[in-house]
Formats: sequence, C-alpha cells, structure tokens
Amino acid sequence: MVKKYNLKGPKIVVEPPGPKSKRMLARKEKCITNGIRIGLPTALDVAEGPFMRDVDGNVFLDFSVGIGVHNVGHRSPAMVKACQDQLDKFIHICFMVSPYESYLKLAEEMAKIAPGKMTKSIFLNSGSEAIENALKIARSYNKKKWIFSYRTSFHGRTFMDISLTGKEKPYREGFGPLVPYVHHVDFAYCYRCPLKMTYPECGLACAHEIRKQMEAADKRGDVCAMVGEPEQGEGGFINPPPGYWEEIRKICDDNGVVFIDDEVQTGFGRMGKMFGITHWKCDPDVLVTGKGLSLGMPLGGVTGKEEIMSSPGPASLGGTYGGNPVCCAGALESIKMTKKAIPNTKMINKVELKRLNEWKDRFEVIGDVRGLGAMLGMEFVKSKAGKDPASDLARNIQLNCFRHGLYILTAGTYGNVVRLHPPLVIKKDLLEKGLDIIEAAIVEETKKAGMA
Repeated sequence: MVKKYNLKGPKIVVEPPGPKSKRMLARKEKCITNGIRIGLPTALDVAEGPFMRDVDGNVFLDFSVGIGVHNVGHRSPAMVKACQDQLDKFIHICFMVSPYESYLKLAEEMAKIAPGKMTKSIFLNSGSEAIENALKIARSYNKKKWIFSYRTSFHGRTFMDISLTGKEKPYREGFGPLVPYVHHVDFAYCYRCPLKMTYPECGLACAHEIRKQMEAADKRGDVCAMVGEPEQGEGGFINPPPGYWEEIRKICDDNGVVFIDDEVQTGFGRMGKMFGITHWKCDPDVLVTGKGLSLGMPLGGVTGKEEIMSSPGPASLGGTYGGNPVCCAGALESIKMTKKAIPNTKMINKVELKRLNEWKDRFEVIGDVRGLGAMLGMEFVKSKAGKDPASDLARNIQLNCFRHGLYILTAGTYGNVVRLHPPLVIKKDLLEKGLDIIEAAIVEETKKAGMA
C-alpha cells in the first residue's frame, strides 16, 4: 500500500525556516561540505502530488519539482508501486553480470519513443553520467577529438560535464584544468543576441557562425560532436527560433559531426512533447535523458543510432549501478504516466503565457518572456531599455514566493531568470494560485527595490 497524506496548500503555519528546519540546517553546516548550497532554507518531510510539507508543518506548492524531475507530481502511487514490485523481486545484480527484464523493457520502449531512428540504449545513474557516456560513444564512432558546446549550456557536474558547461561560477571556478578539446559557441539567445542582430532579419547568423568555427583550419574534419539542449535550462530557459536546429543539423551532417541532443531537463513532456527537439524537424544522432525519465529514481539514459551505439567494444561501457532494476521499473511506469500528462501542457502553456505576458507589459523589470510547453521563464532587468540583469530582484522574488508557500527556481548566466517548472498534471485553479503568489511577490519586491 502507498501511504496517503492528503496534503493541501499552500499553507504556512510558521515563517520558514521554522525551528525544526533551523536545527536541521545547523546540522548540515557541521557535517556537509560547503560545496553544497541550500537554495530554499527549509527541511522537507513529505511530498505528494504538487505539494511538499516541511518538518515544521508548512505546505508548499511546488513549481520546481526537484529541478524538473517530478513531471507528474511527487510520489505517484503507480510509480511507487512499480518500484515496490521490483523491490520484492531483487534490488541489484548489475546488468553487466546478468540481464533482467526492466532494463530490457526500458531499452525497447526508448527505441519506440525516441525521435528518428535510434534503436539502442545504455542506462546509467544520472544525466551527468549519461552525457559522459554519450561523448565516449561519439568519440569511439568517428575517432575525432573536438566537442562543440554552448556558452549558456549546463550539462552536469563531472569534469567532462563542467567542461561542456559554459557558466564559470559556480560550476567551473576553481576546478581547472578542465577537459581539453571543448569549444564553446554562442546559442541563439535572441533577447541578448551576441551578434547584435534581430530575428528573422539575421537569417540565423548565429548558426552560420558555428559553421565558420567548425570549418576553421584548426578544427576542420576533426569535430567529433555537437552537444545541445533544445531549450537551454540552467542557461535561462532560452528557446531558439524556428529553423535553428534544422540548420545545426545540416551543419553537423556536412561536417560528419555527431549531434547529441541533451534532453535531461527538456525531455518527457516538459516542452509539451515527449522530446523537445521534435518542435523542430531535426532528428538527433544520440539522445541523452534523465530527470523526467524516472521521476526521482537515479537514472540516466543514452539512446542512439545503431551504427553509433554499436561502435564501442565489449566491456568498454557500463557501471555497477547503471540501469538499476528498481530505477528501470520506475522509468517504465514514468513513461506511461508522461504520455497521459502531455496533453495538459497546452493548458499550462496557455495560462502561463497569458499571465507572464501581462506582467511583461505591466512591469518595467520584466525584459523577456520565453519558452515552450511547460518550460517558461521570465528574465528580470533593471530596465527594458538597458537590459541590465536584475539578479538580486529575481532572487528576492524567489524568496518572497517561498515565504508564501511556493517553490520556484532561478536560472540564467546572470541568475536573473525566474523559471517555472509546474507538474505537468497540475489543475488550472492551482496553477493560477501559484501565479498569483508570483505576481504578488513581483509587486512587493519591485516596490522594496524602488523599481516599481
């Protein structure tokens, strides 16, 4: 049986962090590395559906869902049961020792739902580990060395992943030297175009600039892979314009480059489709998944074309816990629930876009509203004309929402983007309630800052 708590909220009974949370946060300072920072200072006790309850009894509405993980809400009974059923059989053996049903079924399911003709998979412990393996596979396939990535990207926290990630602080600073032969290029960040141009008059000049760099004398014929998120996640919920990914696909084809689609955050319904890249007519060579793949169970996946995935030799890939049977069983249930949830993203997108664009017209501090599906964000600036990032304001809005019972996250190169990650199954009235909290926070914090 799956225990039910029947949480309702948001409901604040003591200003967070309450006394019990403060005691737990103090324990954290004594026994956890300073490298782990707590973004929203309260200690959680129970999560269910769209709500989380802390140890002091406060109930929060969750528009962060574990950083884009719990796409169908926390602790779905069907998900818990799928994991429990596998726990009753066995917890671990390692697929490299002996195969088992949940891993095989998940690989077969990924071959069905992945865009393009991708038929083979490997499963790992996380999205970060999946990115590492995708690049190992690409290198094995074409024997080239250079890897292209975006300056506004985020691909994880291993050495390879922070080498791909463009943001220096906090991800890369102090950890060098990093992995060599990684080349960063500019994304199609139309609000802050690095080429100072305007779409569509630009003719996708940013993509053509990538071609120039890829075909430059020092890299021509030696670029292994291009890694990209369909919509930049940590980089600030930046979605490129129509035609962009089709152009990148052509550039990769012309240069024999493996296109790796990082859907760790954008996949499994977050952008309104099973995979975000399908908003464009662009089939990747390799697909990297995580987060929504398994709704909180530690799992990442690499799925790709047969000729690419078959290039590494026997025993060259693997990991003790990769594709754990309990995690794979959960992922199979996750995919079923995601398919049912995706139609609701149309409502989420419609409601959020209406409210966010109204705020953009009303508030001088909102410079841009962007995103696709249920992956929308607002970029906060000191003024629309100057576009100077208002990072402190974005953080204060986040903390204001937190004090009123709503979890939201920030993102972006400057930390000035408020991003919305509501559960894909959220009801309209609850979505509106969360947006009301955000609106009130914007009003209050802009007044405090003298920016109203």
